[in-house]
Amino acid sequence: MSDAGMGCEITPEEMVLLNATDSELHGLLRRVCSSDFDSATDALFHLKVKMCPQGVAVGRSTSVALPILIRISAHGKSAVRREVIQLVARILRASHAWRNSAQNARPEYAGNYDEKIQWEIAVDRALSNSIPILSRLEGDPDGAIAAAARDLAKRISSNAAK
Repeated sequence: MSDAGMGCEITPEEMVLLNATDSELHGLLRRVCSSDFDSATDALFHLKVKMCPQGVAVGRSTSVALPILIRISAHGKSAVRREVIQLVARILRASHAWRNSAQNARPEYAGNYDEKIQWEIAVDRALSNSIPILSRLEGDPDGAIAAAARDLAKRISSNAAK
C-alpha cells in the first residue's frame, strides 16, 4: 500500500519497523494524514493511546512513529496538524518518565526499567533528528504551528545539551 501523495510518505524501512512494532500504526498514521477532520481526529486519538498512554512514552512504537508524525505536521493536508504537533510536544514532555522512575526505584527493581529506558533513548534520538523539519516549520503560515515548532526545537536542543 503506497502512501505517496498523502503527505505522510512512509519509507520502506519505516514500514518494516511499524509492522514489527504494531501493525495498527500504519493505518492510524495514514488516517491522521487525512483532510477529513473526523477520520484524522479519531486516528490521532488512538495514536495517543498507543504512543503515550498515561503521559508516558512507553514503547518502541513511539520512536518509530515520531518522525512520520513530525512530517505530517509539516505537510499542509492533514486536518489535525496543530493536534499532531501538540502530540509531539506531549511525547517530549514524557520522554524521560521511565528514566526518572528508574532513578527513584529500589535497587532490586532497577533492571525492570532497562527496556523502557532504551525506548526513551530512541525517542530522544528521533526528536533530535526532527530539528531540521521543526526549523522549517518555524516559518509556517499557521502561527500556532510555527510557535509550537519553535518551542519544540528549543526544548529538544536544551534536552540534548543536558
